[in-house]
Amino acid sequence: MSKRTFIVFGGLVVVLAVLIPWLVFGSKGDATAGAQDVPANLKSGQELFQVNCGNCHTLYAAGTDGNYAPDLDELLAPNGPPEGDKDTIKATEGRVLNAVENGVNGDTPGRMPGGILNEEQAKEVAAFVAATAGEG
Repeated sequence: MSKRTFIVFGGLVVVLAVLIPWLVFGSKGDATAGAQDVPANLKSGQELFQVNCGNCHTLYAAGTDGNYAPDLDELLAPNGPPEGDKDTIKATEGRVLNAVENGVNGDTPGRMPGGILNEEQAKEVAAFVAATAGEG
């Protein structure tokens, strides 16, 4: 083989060894990468959802793709977001709050246990989910 082949191959390896990591590390690889912008009063609930619920549940507004539990966009708002319907939002908020506080079949293996969040955190997550479910 010629020296030129080794130089070209070496240059390619160096470019790829620098370019690929730069592209990967330069991208947003955090939990909020796909999250929507939400009003300031829902931001804390969004962050709590991403950290505590996002591994299991999918919710478009949080940018999460859960692997184990129901897709909350489909479960809570299959026809799209409630668009300011305060009664629907309040009912959904109560449903989510109940699930977070009490769990869903918590004694059954693989089901959601209750008490993952404290009372204030549970309210913030419930408000966020109720206001944003179905946006995806």
